[in-house]
Amino acid sequence: MGSVGRSIDVASFKNYEELISAIECMFGLEGLLNDQKGSGWKLVYVDYENDVLLVGDDPWKEFVGCVRCIRILSPSEVQQMSEEGMQLLNSTAVDGINDSLRR
Repeated sequence: MGSVGRSIDVASFKNYEELISAIECMFGLEGLLNDQKGSGWKLVYVDYENDVLLVGDDPWKEFVGCVRCIRILSPSEVQQMSEEGMQLLNSTAVDGINDSLRR
């Protein structure tokens, strides 16, 4: 599956609600990105340190100052990231335990 890119000026919005609403309209996802009932769709962003974070986790002004890219994740991509994250956490925990045992 491919991706479609669009440029937006996040500083032109007043808050997350306006930004999310505009992105929903832009991609025909009205009501899915801000769905409290759990549609499974998520917005993430990449900051200037290449960290991937959930849109809405940081104060608005901090977000506007550090966002480099916003990505819409489908429910299947969210699931995949969750599984990969758990694998990473588990492997890091095992590495940490092994390092502790070697000392």
